[in-house]
Amino acid sequence: MDEPIIVGIDIGTSKICTLVARVEEEKHLRILGVGIEPSQGLRKGTVVDLNAAALAVSRSIDKAERTSGFEINAALVSLAGSHVSSMNSRGVVGITGGIVDQDDIERALDAAQAVAIPHNREIIHVIQRGFIIDGQDGIRTPIGMHGYRLEVEAHIITASASTVENLRQCVGASGIEVTQFVLNPLASGEVVLSETERQMGVAVVDIGGGTTDMAIYIDGDVWHTMVLAVGGNHVTSDIAHGLRLPISQAEEVKLKFGYALQSGINPEEQFTVRSFGGDSPERINRADLVNIIEARMEEIFYLVLQEIRRSGYDGLLPAGVVLTGGPRIPIFFISRSSLMI
Repeated sequence: MDEPIIVGIDIGTSKICTLVARVEEEKHLRILGVGIEPSQGLRKGTVVDLNAAALAVSRSIDKAERTSGFEINAALVSLAGSHVSSMNSRGVVGITGGIVDQDDIERALDAAQAVAIPHNREIIHVIQRGFIIDGQDGIRTPIGMHGYRLEVEAHIITASASTVENLRQCVGASGIEVTQFVLNPLASGEVVLSETERQMGVAVVDIGGGTTDMAIYIDGDVWHTMVLAVGGNHVTSDIAHGLRLPISQAEEVKLKFGYALQSGINPEEQFTVRSFGGDSPERINRADLVNIIEARMEEIFYLVLQEIRRSGYDGLLPAGVVLTGGPRIPIFFISRSSLMI
């Protein structure tokens, strides 16, 4: 068929999801197959058990192949974890022939990558933020323009080479070639942000099971990215310790009764659970559960705010913060909300 088929594998701390999609007219995607498998062998986006992780990835791929009817040979793979870091760089080259062409742009991007990167780091993305020709800035598409000196401002994202290679092995064990690694917050930003938000200035915060991923967009481009090693699993762990519950039951309680604000619930409401060592079920005030959740969510949002301030772009985000994430995050009262900084 004429329409290209693309495959994406999201390797998260909580689950592994494989999607098979067809690119149709106007770049719309039609989902053809889905394979979701509980994650194993990963902690905070990092492989800790290669065999277990590879098996979970293989099962997710098998499910996607069965539901789509396609054999998967290559895929885009998500990447997250505290090992990810980013920097801004600038590359300068002379314009060949006085008119900018694609080769000049590629040379400028190569020059921007000529920065001191440790041998144990691997470049994942080089994102062009804007171009400057002979001192004139704010240029987004320089091809065909006249000039003598071309500068590019680039955002460079790197990750631990060993961690990336371990993820590549997990996927490769199923006979799948990794076409490219994609940083989680960049993928989230493509889905949940509008073009107006990107232009005005916005931060997208994706709260997952093991990590919280953030990307700052200004003037339509990525200016800053960060991955924090805290997420929904920490909320579950707090509930397990605070209410003396097994992790599996704490997760169930969080999803069923969880809320992130004390002011949004009935303080008299109760629910029944069986705690560790208990002979019979006991009733627990929902307010006690929400108090635990609220404390951890406040910490997560505080860390996000600190990172935004550390970036220096906190005054350039009139569109605020857009929250997204999976069902393991107890913020059900927020489907898609812009929170002002």
